[in-house]
Amino acid sequence: MRYMKRYLLLINFILLFATAQAQIKAISFNVNGLKVILKPTQKETVSMCMFFRGGVMNYEPEQAGIEHLALTAAGVCGTKNYTVTDYQELADEYGIRINGGATTDFGLLSMNCISKYLDQGWKLFSDAVANPIFDENEFATTKEKLLTGISHSKSDPETRLDQLTMETLFKGTQYGVNPLGDIITVSGFTADSVKKYYHNQLLNKNRMFLVVAGKITKEELEKKIVESFKNLPKKPYTAPVYEQNEIVGQTVFSEPRNIATNYISVVFNAPVMSSADYHSFVLLVNVLSGSLSYELRTKQGLSYDPGAKVIDIQKPYTSLFVSSTQPGKALKAMFGVFDDVGKAHYNQKYLDALKKDHRDKSYRNQESANAIVANLGKAEILGDYKMEENMVENFNKVTLKDMNDVYTKYFKGSDLFYIGDEDLLNSIFKK
Repeated sequence: MRYMKRYLLLINFILLFATAQAQIKAISFNVNGLKVILKPTQKETVSMCMFFRGGVMNYEPEQAGIEHLALTAAGVCGTKNYTVTDYQELADEYGIRINGGATTDFGLLSMNCISKYLDQGWKLFSDAVANPIFDENEFATTKEKLLTGISHSKSDPETRLDQLTMETLFKGTQYGVNPLGDIITVSGFTADSVKKYYHNQLLNKNRMFLVVAGKITKEELEKKIVESFKNLPKKPYTAPVYEQNEIVGQTVFSEPRNIATNYISVVFNAPVMSSADYHSFVLLVNVLSGSLSYELRTKQGLSYDPGAKVIDIQKPYTSLFVSSTQPGKALKAMFGVFDDVGKAHYNQKYLDALKKDHRDKSYRNQESANAIVANLGKAEILGDYKMEENMVENFNKVTLKDMNDVYTKYFKGSDLFYIGDEDLLNSIFKK
């Protein structure tokens, strides 16, 4: 009994500690024109990320992939103060991980290390941000790796399904551009052209912001920023304006492929993260995801990993996805689940469980400095980092009525995306 009491006390302490950690709010401040978001923690690791706003809106379609290549290369191709060899050896010696890349909505350079090596990590990270040199030999190696990745993404059906969705939903606009680029565009970039893009386009305080999570004070961080980023340029920057697409009616888009398993995504509308509907809609999609998994995987054995998710981007959408050797049966089951959820076949107890899942996930995320930085940065890109800070509170406010209302509001039309056996697809819609 004595051991059981100790065990319960330990569990309570852990839960109280997790809650206390989650309640430590991030702060925002400005250092010489650079926005900084800091989440103090007591962890033995520190994570930081320099975000670059704009994503694919920063360049024309014929330059697709240039930002991803530029930021990937900036993190590995040497700096003004460190040769490629010295840079890599120091990173290995101190366990410093520096990575770069770009997505549809933003680019980034990140650094992760243990707290006691923060000074060494900061020196490499800040020089990669402010003074990358794009060593030609290392650049060629980096570009070749990215080209291999592009080829793989085209051959992987799940990745290709996501690409097909974006290309189709936003066809004819910059937003439909693949941030990875393609073989033709990326092959044409040189170390010099990428260096010019980085220094002339990306390196601008007005489009950058820094997010840090770790055992560091505001004063310590300010001092490092002043010393390392005093020469960062500050140029005019106008943020893109995003007009939301609305899916109406039902349209089918397919890409034939001779594979045994067929991949399907049924796409619906979704609210932006800053919308008052966002939290109730996410919980509704969680209901859909759990119901799809039970019906298609557990009950009918039609798919290994079906589900539903909200694609949180500047122009968001919802995807109900499934992969199956029996696409006709899978689609029928999917739409059956969709209709049942529309009839609100769930109760307050289920909603309370969903809210608890989100609280638990939030607390788990607080255990990772890397996750804290990623979530705060993404929320800032999509409107305001405080949306991430207030996420649990806003999920707790959702009612059953809110979920019923957003079902009617956003599930008006759908587009179906399919990769697989074209004959099977045609047979489905002939019935």
